[in-house]
Amino acid sequence: MGSGAITIVLIFLLLFVSWQTIYAANRDLARAKAWGDLARKALPFLALLLMVLSLFVLQSFGQGQALLAWMAASAVFIIGASFLSASSLERSANRAFRRGDYARAVELYEKLVEEKPLARNEAFLGAALGASERYEESVEASTQAIKEDPEYGLAYYNRALVLQRMGKKSRAVKDLEKAQETDLPRRFRSASRRMLDELS
Repeated sequence: MGSGAITIVLIFLLLFVSWQTIYAANRDLARAKAWGDLARKALPFLALLLMVLSLFVLQSFGQGQALLAWMAASAVFIIGASFLSASSLERSANRAFRRGDYARAVELYEKLVEEKPLARNEAFLGAALGASERYEESVEASTQAIKEDPEYGLAYYNRALVLQRMGKKSRAVKDLEKAQETDLPRRFRSASRRMLDELS
């Protein structure tokens, strides 16, 4: 197999893995038929795909300045696509949550839920409410997320954390077990298993 064929195989492998990663993190959007949101989350993948396809065109122009211009344009395009993959409201809410400004995060997630009543937005609201020690409201938001999408594992995980803080161990264990059966992201799946071991 020549070096050109190896390059093509590696490129398609990279594209396949990238798409699988994006889809795995956003299955809930497909279940909710939120195609616009799923397309938005796929923007970095599409930017990468365009970059790869343009690489074949670039090869016919040679090296030097064209290669540098292509690299710069690709970098700008990928960064822009990553920036556009979430709405400004979603980015602001996530930023507030990461900074520990939970009151602001709750406010922004409430707006996000009003705009787009998706399970993920309800679950994020539940997490922010739980971090704000507004436990009853957190359980309600997580329960609403589960009603919207019973396969959205993060809602079960968030609710289990809050139920544990409320001293409702048996309900927390049930939610953690259910979270293991859903599309819970890998890092939360292992945290969920550890928590189950501690509570059992």
